[in-house]
Amino acid sequence: MIYLHAVVYTALGRAIAIGLATAVAFGLIFLREATSPSGEGYWTAMAAAPNGALYVADEIHHELRLVQPDGSHTRVGSVPAGIFRALAADGPNLLLATEGKLWVSNDTGATWRSVLPGRFTAASVEGSHELAGAWGLGLYVSNDAGATWRMADVPTGDTEFESIVPDYAATLLGLLRSPDRGLTWSRLPGLPDRMTTVSLTGSTNDPIRAGDWHGDVWAYQNTTPYNGFSVDLEKLPAAVLSVEKAVVATTNGMYVNGRPVGGPLRGREVTRVVLSGGSYYAAEARGPIYISDDGRSWRLVYQG
Repeated sequence: MIYLHAVVYTALGRAIAIGLATAVAFGLIFLREATSPSGEGYWTAMAAAPNGALYVADEIHHELRLVQPDGSHTRVGSVPAGIFRALAADGPNLLLATEGKLWVSNDTGATWRSVLPGRFTAASVEGSHELAGAWGLGLYVSNDAGATWRMADVPTGDTEFESIVPDYAATLLGLLRSPDRGLTWSRLPGLPDRMTTVSLTGSTNDPIRAGDWHGDVWAYQNTTPYNGFSVDLEKLPAAVLSVEKAVVATTNGMYVNGRPVGGPLRGREVTRVVLSGGSYYAAEARGPIYISDDGRSWRLVYQG
């Protein structure tokens, strides 16, 4: 009888252990899914265009639109159907990251071709140098305008990409940097997990801004006394979704230098901010796109 009880309790213990392990595994999967970039219907596929204009990949109408600062807009061409996650552009070269494929254009968006399968969530274009992150799969690099691709070497398990710019990538586990144009990557010290965005500032001494889901805005300094260290610039009462210099888009409105901005975006979830020329473009989640010269005063520029 004692032996029978031991067998029953042992089996019960194993069942409980298996159940807990399964719950933890599914919990981690849910966390990774829940913290992945915005999904269908959100304005996230936006990129700076020449002369201060904005490229918008409109997934409802399957069009690439060119939006001018004065509010006029034109149709550039068709884009493939899908759920759009990110758009990157430089000259004639464009990348469109979607839930099912990575698409490349080398004629300013007039035509597109699919180059890689996967759930692509982040992209970057700098001349013929292109980067694309596939959620849960890896980071791909091309140095011939998307003609050929190779898988980059990233830290083990660090494959959930939120945002990419040349040499930097924001991921679910932190912020990555590459010393060799995207071939190998390592995690920067002193930063938390759930990094959501990274952007270039154009400054040699203060090259990047980054943000996280916890509401922090970070700068990576190259000057003494912060040489090689990340500096927490500000703590906001909302998750950071996108940042361009001092202008920050969050789940609860826009901020400039840590101060909330009034107007039409006050208290709104803003999924993306893009700096093009001297103009900032901000997209309200499932809503219009606004434009500003300073990040403080916004006016409607595109409704889709």
